[in-house]
Amino acid sequence: MRYVFPLLLAMLFLTSCDAGRRPAGVLDQERFVAVYCDLLQQTLRSRNTRADPSTAAANAQAVLDSAGVSRDSYQATYRWYNEDVTRWKAFWEEVTKELERRESIPPLRR
Repeated sequence: MRYVFPLLLAMLFLTSCDAGRRPAGVLDQERFVAVYCDLLQQTLRSRNTRADPSTAAANAQAVLDSAGVSRDSYQATYRWYNEDVTRWKAFWEEVTKELERRESIPPLRR
């Protein structure tokens, strides 16, 4: 009985150490930010052109394909970020920075 409490503490410690690790198939934050921003921009373009849902879905898949990211790994990453509010906060700060950076780049002259 006296060993139960230390055992529970050890299990809790090991679980908390593993909580910050990225599981297999989850994208690193930098790549996820880039792909997420690309998808946001593509979604806005699809809405602005009033693309039908199948065209919008094909455009989103094209973004994932060009980034070399599978839909499954994107969704796994999304779910992993959803598990922890602090992860989302750090992620959104990076998304905001990236979108601001992209907005500050002048368009190409034709």
